[in-house]
Amino acid sequence: MERYLRRLGRDIWRSIEEGPHVPVLTPVQTDGATTRLGGGQPALNHPTKDDLDKMESDAIAFYEISCGVAPDNFDIIINCKSAKEIWDVLKNLYEGSEQAQDKKLTTALNGFNNFKAHSSESLEDYFKRFNLIVTKLSNAGTIRSYHETNL
Repeated sequence: MERYLRRLGRDIWRSIEEGPHVPVLTPVQTDGATTRLGGGQPALNHPTKDDLDKMESDAIAFYEISCGVAPDNFDIIINCKSAKEIWDVLKNLYEGSEQAQDKKLTTALNGFNNFKAHSSESLEDYFKRFNLIVTKLSNAGTIRSYHETNL
């Protein structure tokens, strides 16, 4: 999903990493005096084109992530207000907390270090099981060299 969202554009990924863009609206000044609306409220300037572009990127990021969520996980993100919030919820759901990630890494390393062939398994099953362990290591953030993996 991250690769797909990055491919959509830099501003869309910025929206996910940094959160939604909030334009800075300042009171409109004319000849040193603040222009006022009815009721004494100062009139505010309009968002710039850059602001509008960033706000549209926020909306696209929100839409794309929402559409990419599995229907059974949609209830988890239904109350999220931004793409960043959805991303953080999904990241925690799929990757877990830092403590859970450490446990996954420890489990993967133990599986790798203690890997042995079972007496009744075929070479194909052995290879599949080995690849699964290497993939788990990679997903946990540890990448072994080809030399180390082959040993």
